[in-house]
Amino acid sequence: MAIPSSSVPAARLWLFNSLKAALTPDPGVASGQGSYGDANASLLVCLDAPGTYQPEDIVAVGKVDRTISISSMVGSGGAGWLQEHYTIEITVECARATDDSQSAFERAAALIDQTTAVVRTDPTLGGIVLWSRPTRSDLETVWADDHSHWVATGTLTVECNQRI
Repeated sequence: MAIPSSSVPAARLWLFNSLKAALTPDPGVASGQGSYGDANASLLVCLDAPGTYQPEDIVAVGKVDRTISISSMVGSGGAGWLQEHYTIEITVECARATDDSQSAFERAAALIDQTTAVVRTDPTLGGIVLWSRPTRSDLETVWADDHSHWVATGTLTVECNQRI
């Protein structure tokens, strides 16, 4: 009997591919409370930190924190013996060259909401895990050190559970 591998690599890749397919560049339209619309802003969805190409909007599927416990006693220690429980952190960063911090904040909030929707649409992450769910997010906006733009940075934590 083969010992099953962790579902972490497949879950991260599923999130990356699903976000790449679902997220779109800023449509350049005003939102309900302000105007984050910047039709010239580009979007990058990546695994871990971006490389040299760093557009205005970045969504990065990154850090994993995993714990393993016993699921049920299987004499061989094979399939079904362990339960893995982990979180995957998705980081969102949006920069807007404007005096209005709300524009960067609203775009980052919209990307976090869209990312949440991707997870909620298929909580099994394409059948890779028993269940997943968005558990927490944070978001803050800061003025760039060179005072040229606002940067909103946030994270969304996705919790996953699988029997291996």
